Amino acid sequence: MRERRTRQRQFKVIEGKGRSTPGGIINNGKKPVYYLLIFLAFFLLIHILAGWIWATTRENVIATALAEQGSVLVSLPVAGLVTFEEQVILAPRPGFVYYSVKEGERVPVGKGLARITEFPLEKATVTDQREKGVSGYFHSFKEWFLEEKKDDYSHLFSINEEYIVLAPSSGLVSLKLDGLEKYGPNSSFLYLNKEDYEENMVAEGYLDSGEKVSRNLPLLRLINNYRWYYSVVLPPGEGKKIADETGVKLWFPFSPEVQVYGERVEVKEGDNGNIAITWCIDHHLDKLYSRRWVEAEILFDVLEGMTIPRGALLELNGEKGVYVIEEGLIKFREVAVLHETEEELLVENLDHYHRVVVEPSSVKEGQRFYW
Repeated sequence: MRERRTRQRQFKVIEGKGRSTPGGIINNGKKPVYYLLIFLAFFLLIHILAGWIWATTRENVIATALAEQGSVLVSLPVAGLVTFEEQVILAPRPGFVYYSVKEGERVPVGKGLARITEFPLEKATVTDQREKGVSGYFHSFKEWFLEEKKDDYSHLFSINEEYIVLAPSSGLVSLKLDGLEKYGPNSSFLYLNKEDYEENMVAEGYLDSGEKVSRNLPLLRLINNYRWYYSVVLPPGEGKKIADETGVKLWFPFSPEVQVYGERVEVKEGDNGNIAITWCIDHHLDKLYSRRWVEAEILFDVLEGMTIPRGALLELNGEKGVYVIEEGLIKFREVAVLHETEEELLVENLDHYHRVVVEPSSVKEGQRFYW
């Protein structure tokens, strides 16, 4: 027992080097600045994330559009009469006409245009009757005699004389006639406004094969469509300026992809100071030969600039301009409006693909824009 007590007394408690804190938490030796750095790192990370989210939100909120290259034709709308060097072919004799050509067909000199027969052609031709001989003749006579009404006697005769109408010149065939064929470079030019044309125009007429014609009745017309003439009446102001030009550029809506040059051939001063002008045009336009009254535009110039939405324009300090985004900032850029439509503006003083603010009332100059 004494030995055990002696051994127990020999043990000593050795104090450790760790330090206790007032709350009972053991300090590992790290200083408070360590925790401050961690806090700042988290703060910066949260700030970056918040900035990215805000930038995405702002990009969706601020509507923008790219300025794109555009152009506009400066023009004057006109309307007038189209005439040609054309020749009306008349029937050389009475009879029944049968055409050998079609509308719009081009024919050379000497081409057979039509034939005029003394009697109308039937399914059974004169040749067939000749082959039948005397029996065929009496058979036809019997059919005619037994019929109650018969106006045509041609099948009783073995000969049906016919006349071939030949083309006196080359050109484009038109079977339609409107009474205006007499006007043009071979006679005189006709100047009308739209109301006069609609009141005095003659309905187009044409003959079908097999119809009866009298001598000198118009059959068709041959048109030289390589050269045509456009006659218009202009008001005094624009008319005098345009009349001084030896030629103009013209654009026709029915052929929108083509611009033609018209050389001035006649100028007249009409009533109320109006100016009547005729231009000669040697550029072919498809289906032009079938037109008389045609609308067009006289082209003066081509304006080039940048197209932007109409709503992007604003006025700041008495100057017209737009808000653009440059280097992440909203900046005001003064512009000059060259042309405007219901939806777009053509302006100058903008760079190609400049980003323009569509709704300028939603931003302010100097405001930062995060991309």
